[in-house]
Amino acid sequence: MSDKAQYEITERNATEATVQVTIPPEEVQRGLDSVYRRYAREVRVPGFRRGHTPRHLLESRFGKDAFVAEAKEDLQRRYVPEALTTLDLRPVSTPRIEEISHGESAPFVFRVTFAVLPEVTLPKLEDVEVTVPPITPVSDEDVSEALQEVQSRFSNLAEKEGDVVEDGDIVRVKESDREWDTRADADNPVTHHLIGAEVGGEVAIDTELPDGRPLQTVLSVVGLKQIVRPEIDDELAKDAGFDDLASLRSDIETKLKEQRDEHRLRRTNAALLDAVVEKTEIPLPEAFVAELVDEELERVKDSFDDPESTFDEYLERRELTEEAFVAEIRDAIVHRVRRELVLRQLSRDLGISIDDDELSELAKAEAEERGEEPLRFVAGLKANERWDDYRARKVHERVSAALRDAATVREEEEAS
Repeated sequence: MSDKAQYEITERNATEATVQVTIPPEEVQRGLDSVYRRYAREVRVPGFRRGHTPRHLLESRFGKDAFVAEAKEDLQRRYVPEALTTLDLRPVSTPRIEEISHGESAPFVFRVTFAVLPEVTLPKLEDVEVTVPPITPVSDEDVSEALQEVQSRFSNLAEKEGDVVEDGDIVRVKESDREWDTRADADNPVTHHLIGAEVGGEVAIDTELPDGRPLQTVLSVVGLKQIVRPEIDDELAKDAGFDDLASLRSDIETKLKEQRDEHRLRRTNAALLDAVVEKTEIPLPEAFVAELVDEELERVKDSFDDPESTFDEYLERRELTEEAFVAEIRDAIVHRVRRELVLRQLSRDLGISIDDDELSELAKAEAEERGEEPLRFVAGLKANERWDDYRARKVHERVSAALRDAATVREEEEAS
């Protein structure tokens, strides 16, 4: 028999593979000898120097089976990765190991079974069709709302004449020894109690917070301020860095249109990708999905580290059982994984890849568009381990562009 380990795929389907590993007797014996030497170095036996304890004494203390079992574990840890590399297999679940045979002076044979992701065969991209809503034109009302946001940014606080709190006022309140400013808001469950109060007076609050916690306190009204907004005119535009109001309005209109174009592009890309996913058979290994679901559920539960906001309370607010929430997680994970597999296969089929040199040039160009220092931008991506994510995003952009060119995108007809 060969003195090298042998690997064979004994079973393979779309979502699972089984590999049989055969380790020759000579290698098994070397593995067993290694375990004995390790124990001899680590175990102190009276009358023997460390590392020179006879094997029969070690066996009498620990039992021969313990050494054989540890040698097998060592061999599995060594040869399973080697088998997977040799056979070009990529497990996506924890492997299950089954021993087949082993005896004195005989090979050690075991099987490894694990989940694998399926090979994906995509439909013809020319057959993919989607319908997306038309882009809503930028209206005068949209520009006016944006101008009001600019107006708010350049607003300031001023003392208010009078001593009665009105909706929208900034109120200086005091509770025991603590003072702060808050905005009286008719829609706020707490601060709407302040409306109508007078400076120097007290307001008793007995209400329930949005998260269900009760709130009982007394606030003293110390002072009043009001928000003073500037006029929407050329002076406001100059404060915002423009020559005049017309230039500011034009810039707002351009940016709003760009935002809507970008939103439409993202929506189109998502619709096209989902359409390809719908047309593609993508069986997923249940063991793989189950592990991802368990990890995500644990992450969500760990995020509730505040004793006043627990996972059970979150489920209660959403009127969900844990089983229903797990089903939500599972659906989201299955959808995400199928999208990722289709994207990966699209990049292969379309021959789209980006090496480090090209990615650096793309990153530098993006940094210049943002007004950032290119080398610092690239270094930041690499230092924060976002380089591969950035590559994936750029590949995704090219795949999406190719998909838009090949597929058919129609606009929804407006209702008459």
